[in-house]
Amino acid sequence: MSNSAFGIIGPVMIGPSSSHTAGAVRLGLVARALLGGADPTRATLGLHGSFAATGHGHGTRLALIAGLLGMAPDDETLVESFTLARARGLDYTFEEVDLGEDFHPNGASIDLESANGERHLLLGASVGGGSISVQSVDRFDTRLHGDSPTIVLWHQDRIGYLATLTTALANAQANIASIHTSRHVRGQQALTTVELDGPLPAGTQHSLQQTPQTQLVRFIDKV
Repeated sequence: MSNSAFGIIGPVMIGPSSSHTAGAVRLGLVARALLGGADPTRATLGLHGSFAATGHGHGTRLALIAGLLGMAPDDETLVESFTLARARGLDYTFEEVDLGEDFHPNGASIDLESANGERHLLLGASVGGGSISVQSVDRFDTRLHGDSPTIVLWHQDRIGYLATLTTALANAQANIASIHTSRHVRGQQALTTVELDGPLPAGTQHSLQQTPQTQLVRFIDKV
């Protein structure tokens, strides 16, 4: 199916609205990937705009939890995600949040934690037809859409870091589609996201984790 057709009719999914269900599942899947695919044990989910106003009736809450559990948008057990979450030890809460008037109305914040104490905060939106935009990870600006294999790296901001990163990916025969780095203070913590044209070659994530100044590497497959 072409991208344009997908945008018109949306993906195969469970639920009445691709924005409120398929997009919400995909946001949850990206958040889960930030934990390396581990089951989260705690999650606080903030609903913004129309997600807060109509999300309950459209299945948004079920869909977000389903994504955190690793379920696909067309999984028929999506409607049981609350029950499945409890069975898998996920303690979750929902709250209404205001992410600002410029934030997309189908917006959400996802603050989640794994059993080993790893914690991440994602801000994103379902922008129509099941498509998503992740605008912030751990308070760093991002440009993630979940439709390309993506590497996320937490690292120190150092001269030459991106050159080392891109060289390592070239040596692994991984072609870069886009790359974006965000930092708050020069020389301190930064976050880089790299979208690839194809799958991540075997062993590349481990190799990148050994790169000097790199603290954590996560891989987000197409969701």
